[in-house]
Amino acid sequence: MIEIRDAEPSEYAAVGELTVAAYALLPVDHLWGGYAAEIRDTAARAQRADIIVGALDGELVGAVTYVPDATSPWSEWSEPGEAQFRLLAVARAARGHGVGEGLTRECIRRAGAAGQPLVIYTSKWLTTAHRIYSRLGFERQADRDVSYAEWNSPPVADLPLEWIGEPFLAYSWRAASG
Repeated sequence: MIEIRDAEPSEYAAVGELTVAAYALLPVDHLWGGYAAEIRDTAARAQRADIIVGALDGELVGAVTYVPDATSPWSEWSEPGEAQFRLLAVARAARGHGVGEGLTRECIRRAGAAGQPLVIYTSKWLTTAHRIYSRLGFERQADRDVSYAEWNSPPVADLPLEWIGEPFLAYSWRAASG
């Protein structure tokens, strides 16, 4: 059974390592520009965002950072009043068990309870995540994509070649009205 809950401070180091390990498995490097060190500093992230974990049979196997406030330093390209989630990660051994979907649903629940729209920015290579987002009611928002020129200013020195010219893709969720 999957348990979705807030992370305990004693789990922050494990959350950071799990997230870096999951990102290291991606088909294109997402850990450039010192991002791995930022990700590992879960305690700092937890000061301005919610760290939510997924456990499967008692083992920590997934995590996500939920950012309820667009003024948080962990908010990227959000507009006032929007919530956002970032750094959704699932351990390799737990993929396909609904952990990523459970974490995403918890972000939706929190945004819905607060009456906030929810946004996520992702890359073109995360197609499994795109399918989850679409299935859960997120809509692709191409008009909110973040262009390469915008996100890579100032230029990242160790940027992998695959990223050159690529935008970050926007998806959003809004509670059904009425």
